[in-house]
Amino acid sequence: MSHSALSKAWGANRAAIGPWITTDSEWSIETLAHCGFDFVVIDCQHSLLDEVSAGRLLKGLANAPAAGIVRVSRNEPGRIGRVLDAGADAVIVPLVNDANEAAAAVAACHYSPAGVRSFGPFRAGLGFDVKALEERVSCFVMIETRKGVENAAEICGVKGVAGVFIGPADLSVDMGLPPNAAFSDKPPAALTEAIDKVVKATKAAGIIAGKPAASAADAARSASAGFRLLTLGADRTLLRERAVQVMKEMTKGTAG
Repeated sequence: MSHSALSKAWGANRAAIGPWITTDSEWSIETLAHCGFDFVVIDCQHSLLDEVSAGRLLKGLANAPAAGIVRVSRNEPGRIGRVLDAGADAVIVPLVNDANEAAAAVAACHYSPAGVRSFGPFRAGLGFDVKALEERVSCFVMIETRKGVENAAEICGVKGVAGVFIGPADLSVDMGLPPNAAFSDKPPAALTEAIDKVVKATKAAGIIAGKPAASAADAARSASAGFRLLTLGADRTLLRERAVQVMKEMTKGTAG
């Protein structure tokens, strides 16, 4: 069962949108979670944050309207379970290449006998209802290699996978392309075909397709292509862009 903010976006037939959290600031994540985004993603893979940091940051989202998602550093039950015990509404699991790896990610979100998650919720308010604790969590897996693309249908068909988040940069690199190839105005045909294959697999399985969006225009194109979970910039990028904009406006307004 998806977080209400995600369900609301998808029920309105639009993509859910949110930023990456890459800095260790409780104030920043709480502020962004109240800015109208549908979710925020704490990134433990490409930042200096780890799952312990994510657990601490999640407490600032207890009363936020946005869903709290964590991209864990790797497909490991202990790391996934730790952020779920801290109250993550969803996890994004990187580098999933086949159905077995997808099933392992799902199993880490479920208690025995359906999975391997150890019981121990520690954020106040989560309660101790095993079924409720499992149902509040969504498991998204990342496809970001040629092998993952080849196995897209099987990955999407794994019971319990809520959606697939494409990693365009890693997929580009794995295909021998520049990491920013997917974000160019005219991406290479082979890359476009690979991404389209994954999107078609998600549609066939009735699950969500997600990816990073480089800009508002890219987000619009991605939504038209069928993506329903879109990340924009990182917290530090949003801060920088707004700071630069304000400085330009202030400089212009105070020029003699």
